[in-house]
Amino acid sequence: MNTRKSLYDIKSFYNKKAVLKASFQGMRYQLEQYRDPENEEAEPVLRTTIWPEPFCFEKTDPDKKTIRDFVYTEEGLDEAYDWLCQIYEERSGEWSEARDNPYKGLF
Repeated sequence: MNTRKSLYDIKSFYNKKAVLKASFQGMRYQLEQYRDPENEEAEPVLRTTIWPEPFCFEKTDPDKKTIRDFVYTEEGLDEAYDWLCQIYEERSGEWSEARDNPYKGLF
């Protein structure tokens, strides 16, 4: 898995509303500051989304995405990294299949 440092930090990256989009061996992932649009007073969270290759976030079926929110702190970012590593290991077969056969079942 990519290193924790590759997720940057809250203050210099996510506070600027930047969205991190990356991939590792068939698993794509995205981290962003997220606020519930239904609740203006809600605190921001660090939304972490994963999905299989080959498509970008916007072009991937929502049913193929797994989303988890973390506390919007550096500790939450550490937890998000640990979760990404855990999911990569747990679903390694899925990621390998996506990497090796990215268009399987699409045509």
